[in-house]
Amino acid sequence: MAKLFDHSILRPDATRREVVGFAETAVRLKTASLMLQPCNLRFAAEVLKGSGVLLASVIGFPHGNETASMKEYQAREVLRLGAEEIDMVMNIPALKNNEKSLFFADIEGVVRAAQGFKVKVILENCLLNDEEKRRACEWIAQTGAAFVKTSTGFAAGGATVADVRLMCAAVAGKCEVKAAGGVRTVGEVLAFLRAGARRFGSTRSDKIIEEYREMTVDQRQDFGEFVTDLGV
Repeated sequence: MAKLFDHSILRPDATRREVVGFAETAVRLKTASLMLQPCNLRFAAEVLKGSGVLLASVIGFPHGNETASMKEYQAREVLRLGAEEIDMVMNIPALKNNEKSLFFADIEGVVRAAQGFKVKVILENCLLNDEEKRRACEWIAQTGAAFVKTSTGFAAGGATVADVRLMCAAVAGKCEVKAAGGVRTVGEVLAFLRAGARRFGSTRSDKIIEEYREMTVDQRQDFGEFVTDLGV
């Protein structure tokens, strides 16, 4: 269950002590990754060393309005600092203006810089209508990105089951879907999994995983096709 989660601490005021605490929790739980602001990567890497938990970071965050070359530079910098996955915010105005070449360049530069590491592209769905969400996913799926992601968690809205379902249909199996922003309970996780999400960004990973641990084996059967630790 923990491998579905990017345990995240992205608050701009997060202290080193808080970041280390999140890193220690990620190691204890064996989450997929620990998601951090770039300035916190260097010392968090020491905590994660040898744990199997990936070190991950954000670029173009939280608005995505940097130029394509700026984002590519940011990608190279976070990789230099040890990042092994990247979540980036797409160029929202380029989508709304139907500037396809600019939209593609924005993401392809980061994918190129990532050199095979997974790139997850954040749409910020609360700022888009359904046609824009669908078009963004179709375009992102052509760039080599590994995931489309619902939200930063810093705008007016977060993940919804309807959006995840729409995104999953739009990418048509070419990449996966990550839900982030407002996913708070294990029951919500199950609903998002059924809608097509395959990764979650959360500050509450430990609380959700504890809920899962407290379930009976029979209750866990609903998660059978999504997790591999049933009965443990």
